[in-house]
Amino acid sequence: MLPYYLAHPKRTGAVCSSSKYLAEMITKNIGIEQASNIIEIGPGMGAFTEVILRKKSESAHLFAVEINPKIAEKLHKRFPNLDIALGSAESLQAMMQQRQMSSVDVIVSGIPWALLSQATQKCILENIYNTLSPGGYFATFAYILPTLGAKRFRKRIYGDKMFSEIKKSKIVWNNFPPAFVYYCRK
Repeated sequence: MLPYYLAHPKRTGAVCSSSKYLAEMITKNIGIEQASNIIEIGPGMGAFTEVILRKKSESAHLFAVEINPKIAEKLHKRFPNLDIALGSAESLQAMMQQRQMSSVDVIVSGIPWALLSQATQKCILENIYNTLSPGGYFATFAYILPTLGAKRFRKRIYGDKMFSEIKKSKIVWNNFPPAFVYYCRK
């Protein structure tokens, strides 16, 4: 992951994979166990994917959206039965239509929100909101580093008032860098 990050820092949000502690935290209390349809956006090397696969019901449909073809290939080798959509989450609704999904119960995201432009953040968040079932959850994380991009994302997520409820987890110190989770409910 590190060599790709150094070559493409705007396409990869982390120098190393998320910890198992963050993976457990992001999938906590969002209804994965009862969900029929689940999407993971920006799965990277599969830290969250592994936990989602363990927690979801056998009948639940999961697909992962990965923008980077090399990372998608590595993810496919690790999880050969995982449905991977190659592309941007800006095309989330089209990807769902291809899978005959009208709505989704849970979306877990590992994309680097702080690195995205304001327009891209807005577009992806609107797509996420529009695809969620009423009462569905969107969970994503942010590093505790107070960067300008992180502040922009926090302002967007709270300021747009699209989600009926937004909660933050405790800080996951056993992650590099330390992070916390946003739990957003439609």
